[in-house]
Order: sequence, then C-alpha cells, then structure tokens
Amino acid sequence: MESAKADMTLSPGVVVADRYEVLDTIGKGGMGEVYLAQDRQTGSQVALKTLRARYLTNKQAIARFVREVNLVRQMNHPGIIKIYDAQKWENTLFYVMEYLDGKSLRLWLRQKGQLDLASTVRVLCLVATALEYAHKFTIHRDLSPENIMVMRDGSIRLLDFGLAKLDDQFKGLTMVGANLGKLRYMAPEQELNAAEVDHRADLYPLGLMLFEMLAGKLPAPGEKLTSIRPELPAELDDFIAKATARDPNERFQSAQEFRDELLALYKRHVARSGDQKGAGRPAAARSAGNQQGIFARILQRIRGLFRR
Repeated sequence: MESAKADMTLSPGVVVADRYEVLDTIGKGGMGEVYLAQDRQTGSQVALKTLRARYLTNKQAIARFVREVNLVRQMNHPGIIKIYDAQKWENTLFYVMEYLDGKSLRLWLRQKGQLDLASTVRVLCLVATALEYAHKFTIHRDLSPENIMVMRDGSIRLLDFGLAKLDDQFKGLTMVGANLGKLRYMAPEQELNAAEVDHRADLYPLGLMLFEMLAGKLPAPGEKLTSIRPELPAELDDFIAKATARDPNERFQSAQEFRDELLALYKRHVARSGDQKGAGRPAAARSAGNQQGIFARILQRIRGLFRR
C-alpha cells in the first residue's frame, strides 16, 4: 500500500480509465484535485475530480466521496452541478462532472468589488431557487462564494456537496480533509452541532453573501449595509438581520421565502425610484420604465431558467 500513500498528480496527456484525457489542472482541495479533461467518447470537455491517494484507506473519506457522487446524481436541476461518471482507476477514485464556463462568485467579487443591486438580486434568487430544490434531498452546509459559479450566460451552479447532510447511514460522519463549512459563513447552530442542523442553516450564509456582494466585505458585528451603501434601500438592513438571525426560528423559514421576499423588496425599490425620478421629467420617467423592464427581465430569466 506504499503507492497509495503518495498522491497521484495527473499530467496533461494522461488518459484516465481509457476515456478521459487530462488537459490541465483546474484546482486543488483538501481531499483531491480537479482537472480539465476531454471525454474521448463524446468529444466534450469535462471536469474530473480525484480523491487523494492518501485517503484511499480512510473509510470516512471514501464514504464522503461516494455520498457526494450519489447525492448529486439524484438531483436534476439547472442550478446544480451535474455528475456524469464515477470510477476507481489505479490508485485513485474519481468522478466526472460538467465543465463550467464561468467563474466563482468569489472571483467575481474580487474583480468587481461591490456589485449593483440588480445583479445581486438576480444571482441570489437563482441560488435560492437551486437551494429550494436541493433541500428536498439534503442540506448543503458549506455555502460560500467559493461554491457558487456564475456562468457566462448569467446562470449559476451550486458546487461541492461533499459536506451535505443526508438522513442515511453516514449521518454522523466526521468530515475528513475539510472544515465543516467555511467558518465565516457557518450558521451559529452549525458550529454547535453540525449533525443536527436543518435547511435554515443554508439561509444564514445567503444573508451574509447578500451583505458581502453589495458592501464588498462581510459585515462587522452590528454593522448595517446602509452605513456603507446609503443609496440602497433601508429595508435591506432588516432583511439581512432576519436572514442572519442567530436563532433559526427568527430567520426566513425556506429558500423560497428568502427569494420571494428579496424580489418583493427589489420591486418596491424600483417602483419608488421610478416615482422619484419621474415627477415632471419625461426622460427620467423613461429611465424608470427601463428599470421596471430590468426587473421584469430578472423575473423572466429566473422563471425561464428553472422551468427547463
């Protein structure tokens, strides 16, 4: 088993399982590496994720890897990463997932700093819609900007369900190779007892990301968004406070409620902006109409993406 202790790095040109030709390394994580590969059977580009060889004798690490594969393959939603194949090959386990042409929300934030309200609402409503579906199966428990991909066409994907909670034989599984959720985004109850959280633990990081996307940073204790962005609607302060309440009973009670309330808040803001700008000024009224059109397109895009 000495060879299993050394991690295998796949070089460009290596063909995995007589099918997947490695093109490049995409990223590295605590438990494995992700490669860009070409599927020789279909001709399409895919992402190939391996389990580090050092974990091949660790039953918990293998169980976590297998759970992620089985869970994601159960789900069929345009906002959730798709897994196509999973095998054991030489000294590693791997699975093959769709290659995403986009960038992580984390990278997008680094490049943009603060985002505008329309973009923030659109992205988080898409995330909440994907979560609404995922919560029929599991609880993600590791939501953060690193695990949300923003695609070139404006859609999103939720990634990395390796820490997801399932009511199965691995319910109390200790997660190997990673912290149980990134600490900055972890709900208070998850810090106390990660095994017993419910779906509301995923709504807490949504509230933090709402603040972060608009402010360009995570909130300090007691800090309000409008102290950084006074031009934004004051309702956002109360919305974020509710989303990030320490008591899950005081939060939004579902991803759908989070999404619907955020959309309603944005619609009120657009309507108020239109009234203020349109008083006796036709050009401004036309601008307000454009804003209403933006909102209508956001709604249309959200509905269209998730009815496919």
